[in-house]
Amino acid sequence: MKPTQTDSPFDLQPRRLWRDWQILCGDIGELRAGTEGERRAAALLVDRLRKAGADRVWTEDFDCQSLRSSRVQVSAREGRRWRPVAANIVTGAPGTGPVEGDLEWWEMPESAHRLKPGCLRGKVVAIFGPLPTEVQHHRRLVEADPAVVIHVDERLPFSWTKSDGVYPHWARHYGMPSIITVPYTDAWRWRRERVGRVRVEATVRLEPAQSQNVIAELTGTEPGLPEIFITAHHDTQAGNPGADDNGSGVVCLLELARVLAARPRRRTLRLVSFGTEEQLSVGSAAYVRAHSLELAKAGLVVNFDSVSSPLGHFELSCVGKNSLARHAVRALADRNLDVVLRRVVTPFVDNFPFNWAGVPSLWFMRTNFPGGRWQHHSPHDTLEHVSVDEVMRLLRAVVPLVDDLARDERWPFAAGVPVAQRAEARRLGRALFGFRS
Repeated sequence: MKPTQTDSPFDLQPRRLWRDWQILCGDIGELRAGTEGERRAAALLVDRLRKAGADRVWTEDFDCQSLRSSRVQVSAREGRRWRPVAANIVTGAPGTGPVEGDLEWWEMPESAHRLKPGCLRGKVVAIFGPLPTEVQHHRRLVEADPAVVIHVDERLPFSWTKSDGVYPHWARHYGMPSIITVPYTDAWRWRRERVGRVRVEATVRLEPAQSQNVIAELTGTEPGLPEIFITAHHDTQAGNPGADDNGSGVVCLLELARVLAARPRRRTLRLVSFGTEEQLSVGSAAYVRAHSLELAKAGLVVNFDSVSSPLGHFELSCVGKNSLARHAVRALADRNLDVVLRRVVTPFVDNFPFNWAGVPSLWFMRTNFPGGRWQHHSPHDTLEHVSVDEVMRLLRAVVPLVDDLARDERWPFAAGVPVAQRAEARRLGRALFGFRS
């Protein structure tokens, strides 16, 4: 949805924002980790942040796995013929096949306790529901030794297949079965028609590569005060330009840089666009590991990820004290933005490694479907399905919030992360990222 021009006391410019969005997701396109597209996006960010007036702009490279190519063929025996269906391999999982075998259905997570060593050896396993998010369940799945896992995402009951990624820490330390995704509607037909046999072949080329974080600094007059981080990620999944996930977050970060660069502030603002988020926040985790000693100066992270649905609900996930959540919700409402408040620690987003380190966060997202967004990680995540007007509505409320906090000598909320949230972040950090306390 193209922008309409409206006045703003902070000189927010929707047409300027839309031009950057078109370059990022139209001219450059798919931005898979470790590819030329991701590097071009990082170069665009460096250029725009320098022109915005940042005091310092630089990049930091880190190692990643880059999906160079993949080819997946899946067909099911329906009656007397083999019927092909669309499929993708999950980035980070190995290929397989060719495999032909009986199709065995597992409904997860309720059946995870039934997984035993070797119980799925040589079988084609269809998992309906989430893939394991607990390390003990993943290890049981690996030890069960399936020939291939077909994932059916219950959140996306559509006729297209999504792209996704696996946890690199799990792949390195526990192994990873071959995992592919198929459309929900095809899986529905298989189950309805009692399909019992499938063929799968998946070839994949993963290569070690370099990704990058782009960092900019707007220096404050009192460097001893806790800093504010403004974050997003510029990489995408395979097969789409990521206009919502997360071109929308990137253009928010750039517009914040432009309008806040010339504002007076006590606190330093540090803007970071992370690479390789779509493989479980690899770039954000790399930043936290590399800057662990400096994070004592980090007071708050404000993260933007998938905020541009024309129809939807703005959600604010807060990891922090109750007073931070109350202050943010009230300040946003005062500027005509009502949000759905969430208080759950979420490991699948770039603010999480900071939460593990004890830094509170506000994460903005706009959902349009139970569990997230209907266009999630699909070819439909294009500029056709975003709204500049909704992004501007968000920025008109968030920019004054951040501006006030940057100028305040004392914040109107308690610092730090509550004990229960900190413990959960520590547990998830150890299990999913291999962080050490």
